[in-house]
Parts: sequence; C-alpha cells; structure tokens
Amino acid sequence: MTRDECKKLLMIIDATYPSFKVENATETLNMWHSFLEGYSYEQIMQGLKIYVATSGSDFAPSISKLISMARKPKELTQADEGAIWREIRPCIRRGIYHAEEDFEKLSPMAKKVVGQPSQLREWAMLESEVIDSVIQSNMKTRIKDIQRRVLEISAMPIEIQTMIQNTIEMKKD
Repeated sequence: MTRDECKKLLMIIDATYPSFKVENATETLNMWHSFLEGYSYEQIMQGLKIYVATSGSDFAPSISKLISMARKPKELTQADEGAIWREIRPCIRRGIYHAEEDFEKLSPMAKKVVGQPSQLREWAMLESEVIDSVIQSNMKTRIKDIQRRVLEISAMPIEIQTMIQNTIEMKKD
C-alpha cells in the first residue's frame, strides 16, 4: 500500500466513523503506512468493508483488526479437514501399488499433509481400523495446524512472507 493509498484509507475511516479523530495527521499516517505498506490497498479496503458490514461497532477498526478482516475470506474458503481426509483416504487404500501416482493427483494442501508418496504406502500397510481412527485423527490435527500456519503467514506483509519462504527453501537444500 502506498502512502497516498493509506491517506485515502484514513480519510474513508474518518468519514465512516465520526468518533475517529486523528490528533497528529502526519504521525498517524506514518504509523499506519509503516504497518500496512506490505499489503495491497485492495486487501485492506476489503478488510474495512468486512469490518463495517459485520462488526456492528461504532468505533473505527485498529490496524490489526483491518489485517484480520482482510484475511477473513481466505479463512472461510479453506477446505475443512473432513474434505481433505476424504481426498487422502482412497489414496491410502491404493497406496501399496499406486502411491506415487495418487500422490501427484492430490491437492496442494493434501500433499502438504501427507508429505511424500512413501507415507501413503506406509499407511496402506496398516490395519483399516488404525487408519480410520489413529491416522485420521492425526491427519485432521495436522490439517488444522497447516491451515493455521498458512493463515498466519498470509496475514504477514509480503516481505516477511518472502523471507519465510526463502528460509523454508534453504532448509530443503
């Protein structure tokens, strides 16, 4: 977000919330811009629109609330752990002979959860009852953890996301 876009955002908040008063305009603009420069104007405006529509508050949102609201659509559109498990379970059934082939057909989230094709093969060798209880429970917990981490990272400014991605890639090498 540019400084001018941040200024425009503050003017919109000021017009929307009569109780929102800025004491020192330059200092406030500098502070808001320093926190929001890693986000697009569209993202933060979307967050403001969601806040206005859903909060029921007469008070202007904080910077952190705008960022939180901006990621709401992503939170709401994440696949639930049951859907991801239903995608993985048939691959486990076929895992002894078709692990690599089935792994490649999985969605990116399911691939993150499984990790590698050999994991499908290992699970396929377990008793069905173990798969449908212990493995399923562990997988749902892992799915929630991955989704939470993805949301946390997506809420961060782009330069921080890039730094995290670079660190992850360095660990792979």
